[in-house]
Amino acid sequence: MKKSIFILILSFVVSCAQISKKSAGNPQFFGEFLFLADAAVLNTGTEIYGVIIDDKMHELNDLCTPIKRDEYDMIPVYIKGVVEDNTVDEGWDKLIRVTDIDSLVNPTDKTSIKPNN
Repeated sequence: MKKSIFILILSFVVSCAQISKKSAGNPQFFGEFLFLADAAVLNTGTEIYGVIIDDKMHELNDLCTPIKRDEYDMIPVYIKGVVEDNTVDEGWDKLIRVTDIDSLVNPTDKTSIKPNN
């Protein structure tokens, strides 16, 4: 009996460690997202990141556009991303490259929206 409990606990610890390693590679962020013409930002409340404009950022913007009340409406989003230092003189000090879109929140009724992956 003790042996099976030990094996169960050990397998749980190993699986938690594997999940932790996966999350560490691409941390999750919650913040307000805005894309205007040629600039995108993510405001987490404690940090403001410039968002790298690529296909994944456009996918996020396409999900946000139908629920925006106006073009300046910032949409609350849950994303995973990689933070990079900005190597040019313009813009935010830190940039984020969106790697995964978890969900977004409709600002009108506070419902959560999951993308169709």
